[in-house]
Amino acid sequence: MTTNKPGIAVIATATIALASESSKSLEEMIFEASKSALSSVGLAAADIDAFVLGGNDQIDGRVISIMPSAGPAGGVDQDTTMIASSGDHALIYGYLRIMAGQSKHVLVASWAKPSESIDPDRAELMSAEPYLLRAVGMNETIAAALQASRFVEGKDVRGNTDFVVWPLTRADLPGRGDSVHVAILALEGSFAAGSELAWIVDAGWSTSTYELGARDLTDLDALKNACAQITKRNPGAASTNWNSMEIGAASEYVVTAVKEFLPMKSGASVNASGPLSEQFTSPFVLGLSRMMRAIDAVKNASTPGEKYIAAGIGFNGFAGQGASVMVFSNSKDVRND
Repeated sequence: MTTNKPGIAVIATATIALASESSKSLEEMIFEASKSALSSVGLAAADIDAFVLGGNDQIDGRVISIMPSAGPAGGVDQDTTMIASSGDHALIYGYLRIMAGQSKHVLVASWAKPSESIDPDRAELMSAEPYLLRAVGMNETIAAALQASRFVEGKDVRGNTDFVVWPLTRADLPGRGDSVHVAILALEGSFAAGSELAWIVDAGWSTSTYELGARDLTDLDALKNACAQITKRNPGAASTNWNSMEIGAASEYVVTAVKEFLPMKSGASVNASGPLSEQFTSPFVLGLSRMMRAIDAVKNASTPGEKYIAAGIGFNGFAGQGASVMVFSNSKDVRND
């Protein structure tokens, strides 16, 4: 679709992802990634209208995570917001800031460095309190196994018997590591035409009930609702037009389920950047890491001049309680009006 409204684009990205970073602190990693993204487009922190940070006190091991992280990202004396739910929510919030006319340049940074703080599984066991109605330990891995067990009902369990927690093997689960992701978003007219990495076409997000027992874990209702939002606003951004899709999910069983229920165009690729287990990440930034890969897919589209659309999908909360979808393109003519 074509509109007269200015588009919103990703003009710079930077990612640091390692199995374990022992030579630099989290703050040093945030500084390095933020500086790299800014320098790549000739900007300084003073040129940024708003900083959106995605961090979580529990996972980061900081009492108030925004205090030590705002400085390294460049947000001192700036308009700075911390999003504590997920990294993909931080990226969407940055997009909404520009859509609302509040900013022209937004730097989004999100991270997780469990090697320096705490294993996410341990933090998640505590985050479930006091909401569970019965005394049972719960974290992302356990919830992913409960969800996967629903997918395999009446079927043979794939893979070997070396389970992390039945029916999931290590190959079914996302890799773990230290990572920082930075993206700079900008309003059309505030950057050189043609210098953008990808246009943001649209975004959708939704959250289901917290209680695992109150929903069918195989339905993926949050994702369906997020996709429906996008399709209703902008049919050109519907999944049937995607050339590729990058999914950050709790297990490969969910990736398979998404591929089965989302209608996609013939020949579209799914997780072309690699399986979940091969990327260094953490549940908090898993969705954002795949959105960054979707941006890369648009940037590296093989046929210049041909419209290319890629989507990044992230989940948050136990067993896909929440879902976020962001759609990118190399053409600004496929975007929200």
